[in-house]
Amino acid sequence: MERKQLGMNDILPPELIHGILLRVPAEDLFRLRFVSKLWHSFISDPDFAESHYNLYSAASSGSVLVKDHTNACCVSLDTLFDVTAAAPPTFKVVSLPSKKTPCSLFRLLGSCRGFLLLEEKPANFLVIWNPLTGSSKTISYSHIASEIQPDDAFRYGFGFDASRDDYLIVLSWLDNYNQHRLVCFSLRTNSWINLDAALPKSISRRKQQLSGWFLHGAIHWLCYSSKDCIDDGILIFDLKERSFSKISMPQQLVGDYPIYLTILRGCLALYSYDIDNHKTEIWVMKEYKVPSSWILMYEIPYGNNLPLCMSNGNDIIALNFIPRYCKIRFAKYNVSGKLLNYSPLPLSEYYNFHRSFSVYTESLFPFPCDIKDRDKKKKTVQSYGEA
Repeated sequence: MERKQLGMNDILPPELIHGILLRVPAEDLFRLRFVSKLWHSFISDPDFAESHYNLYSAASSGSVLVKDHTNACCVSLDTLFDVTAAAPPTFKVVSLPSKKTPCSLFRLLGSCRGFLLLEEKPANFLVIWNPLTGSSKTISYSHIASEIQPDDAFRYGFGFDASRDDYLIVLSWLDNYNQHRLVCFSLRTNSWINLDAALPKSISRRKQQLSGWFLHGAIHWLCYSSKDCIDDGILIFDLKERSFSKISMPQQLVGDYPIYLTILRGCLALYSYDIDNHKTEIWVMKEYKVPSSWILMYEIPYGNNLPLCMSNGNDIIALNFIPRYCKIRFAKYNVSGKLLNYSPLPLSEYYNFHRSFSVYTESLFPFPCDIKDRDKKKKTVQSYGEA
């Protein structure tokens, strides 16, 4: 009778429970955190969140969030083509952060370590949001919006500076005096910081793609031109060093247009649609910052494709869309470009928002400011106890 009344925490050592919880998906962990004080202490620990994220970001394809102007929904990429599943994959509606104004529209800008960056218009707010936990942080950039030229827009990036344990939003734009401006918002200090980092001389300020991609502690923007080729390359901003550098793109793509930058399994990748041959070409940089490691990895002859991620092996999951018929769907291809399967998940209502998709790995990370507040409370409690 006594043994029957014992719980898991009484039977299994804490180290084993910790190891088991590490292998539970983040969505389930978030629901399980109140099962017991021990589980809550494990799941709420930032070090546990870090270990869990590293484990799942390497093993899982992640989730994709689809965003229109007013709503958001997500689905696990690992379930899109699961033929053994009892039911077909479905979207899960995700509640957006609270709007500052009734007529606000959200635009999806990027993701980093389970957090998504949104822009809220017309209020000129940026929002960092964790869809799993619902935590969000709203940041005003109205003082920057007033400086941007009417025919220009800010370039943005969102990343994590591990050396300072800080999430940063990086904005770049031309001010009213045609001068390059660069600032970042630090989530840890809750403040805007002016940066004095010069662009490489060969980079044209007006030829950068607006969206930046975070990889290896840096933000990456594609710089290209359809006429002259001097600026073609990838601009890199190192978040630790706060400095710019540049790497070249494959010679075969120089001067092509349009080209898009993305990240596939921890590697920089470029993709373009060959209109004449009706195929999507995907180039992958196998070794970071080594231009000679660019390889043409995929040639997909099935219309226009937006690569999302690599699944198990080297199969690629992409958004396949046919503008002529306003048709969009998830598709999986092998390394030879052969179509393996289309997902049964319907996407027709999201056709006009095919650029509003973001792949991310769900995480339990708290905001740095939340950790600081919690540490202060612990110190206060300890001091009170000692007194």
